[in-house]
Amino acid sequence: MIRFPIKLNHIIKAKYFFISSLLFFVLPSSSLFANDNGEREPIVWKISFEGNEEYRSMVLHQVIATSRPPVLRKVFGRHSEFVLNETELRRDVVRLERYYQRRGYPNVQVRYEIEDRRREWRKNVTFYIQEGSSMRISSSVIEIDADDQTKREIREAREFIRTAERHDYREGRRYQLIRQPDVEGAFREMLENLGYAWPEVSIEAEEDSLSNRADIRIKLKPNSKTFFTDFEIEGDLTVPERVLIRQTDIKPGDVYSRRQIQASQRSIFNHHLFRFATITLPEQEKDSTLTALIRVREYPLRTVEASIGFGREEIVRGQAAWRHRNINGTGHRFGVNARASFIEQRVGTNYLIPYIFNSRSSNVTSIFGLHRLEPAYELFQAGFNSGLIYQPRRNQTASLSYEFSINEELSRDQGVQLPDSILNYTISSFTISGYYSEGLSRDQRGWVVQPSAEFSGTFGEASFTFQKFNLDVRRFTPVTNSLTFAKRVNGGVIFYNQDESLPANVRYYSGGTNSVRGWTRQSLGPSLPAFREDGSFSEYIPIGGRATFSFNMELRQQLTQIIPNFGIAAFLDGGQVWSGIRAIDERPVQFGAGGGIRYQSPIGPVRVDFAYKINPSDEDLNIYAGQDFGSGWDRIGIHFSIGQAF
Repeated sequence: MIRFPIKLNHIIKAKYFFISSLLFFVLPSSSLFANDNGEREPIVWKISFEGNEEYRSMVLHQVIATSRPPVLRKVFGRHSEFVLNETELRRDVVRLERYYQRRGYPNVQVRYEIEDRRREWRKNVTFYIQEGSSMRISSSVIEIDADDQTKREIREAREFIRTAERHDYREGRRYQLIRQPDVEGAFREMLENLGYAWPEVSIEAEEDSLSNRADIRIKLKPNSKTFFTDFEIEGDLTVPERVLIRQTDIKPGDVYSRRQIQASQRSIFNHHLFRFATITLPEQEKDSTLTALIRVREYPLRTVEASIGFGREEIVRGQAAWRHRNINGTGHRFGVNARASFIEQRVGTNYLIPYIFNSRSSNVTSIFGLHRLEPAYELFQAGFNSGLIYQPRRNQTASLSYEFSINEELSRDQGVQLPDSILNYTISSFTISGYYSEGLSRDQRGWVVQPSAEFSGTFGEASFTFQKFNLDVRRFTPVTNSLTFAKRVNGGVIFYNQDESLPANVRYYSGGTNSVRGWTRQSLGPSLPAFREDGSFSEYIPIGGRATFSFNMELRQQLTQIIPNFGIAAFLDGGQVWSGIRAIDERPVQFGAGGGIRYQSPIGPVRVDFAYKINPSDEDLNIYAGQDFGSGWDRIGIHFSIGQAF
């Protein structure tokens, strides 16, 4: 048991903090009732813009230095730092004019006015903007300084065509001086991706201020095409240099490409042995040969890691792992790991081969033993798993794995007549799975799709022959900068034609912290009553099924501007489990709704959700034979965990 002692000085500090906070909010508010007849410094109370058709006021607020107090500061009188400064306002006029001029409005004019509110010390500042006519690009020409064959190769390349169709200096567009570095960079990157490591790009513009027209000439000088010939390596390596170079997927004689350099750097960085990696071009002769410089730093060869967490379902969970990252100088990794909670305990070893036929392919083989306690059954399992993983792109992953396990499954409650109270069986299955994510940033955006298919006992080598198909689809839509609408749909079906019932560990279950909230773990779906020794009703035990469907819809609002690292959420979940795909009409989809709070901690979002069952069944409310054995709390689910629900 972990104890948290409370000391006297902690109590004193808490009281001091409370009194200080009270003074912070209450005393300044007395200014609301003060006599306004005395002289007070003018405060900027409101800022507005008139005549701004091209750029919204929200954008222009970020350009100027003058600012107004937020609502809470106005209420509590905390606005002393928002004093009106006319010198700064004149500078803001210059800032706004330069902002427009660099974006294609050479004749913009800006002025400001100050107005008194009902209380004279409160001032409204209005910026009046006359944007004028924008300068347009009347012609845009791309010139390539190279021989005829090189010109033809570049102009026919898809990379060139795409850049020429998308750059910001195309004919008819507004001429924005601020976009010049972007245009030069786009053409320079295009040439580098076509094999020219030392390109030169320049832009000439002839402006006609009377007609507000500009003629653009983009000059490209690719110089010689370059090929990788050598590598220089900086950093202490515990593997042969060939292992590091192989991880780049670059071979001597390959044509240079900036895209390949970036992909190779990510490939090295993703290798479990290297904690830091960069690939750059050192100073060298700018000819057709190219030397790349690889800088790397390795992780410690042997590490021990341990962590502990808490949750509403698992109560306490912990894990520990020991890893050796370079077995016999091959770059292979061997590890021993253990994790335990009140639901599952597992120990195992794993061996990772990070390179199979290229740097995007790997193999992981593990041997494991597992003990699991579920509401309906207890499972003992031992086996091994070997999987081939292939990542064609950063946001796409495919895997093919084989698992063989020996299982002993026990019924946890002798008072319920489950299909089998003791079951010994083997599982021999191939699983194909995929993963696609539209976004690459840490913040979830766009689509996420995860299909999988499992085939067990295909060649008669297992106790059960079945096919299991799952699909998980998620969509994350940003509504505003701080509000996200997250959706998920999940479904699965098992095809099984034998007379015996499937083991409980193979069937589908639903409900819980990361599933349909409002229900406890695995409690949504078919269940059977359990009885005490005297024959009285005890509880319902879930038995699972061979078909399932669930959905989640959640609005996630960040409160960072008000309370750092905090957020709130509102959600609607729904789902059901059926005995088979033909029994879908027998049980309706059930719904849970509620809300929760989020705290962005260093280890992930800490989540507390409160859910309410909208249409519970008698089993959900512990009603048996018309008699209510439950309480009002049976409609409510409280979920606590680390990490988002999905």
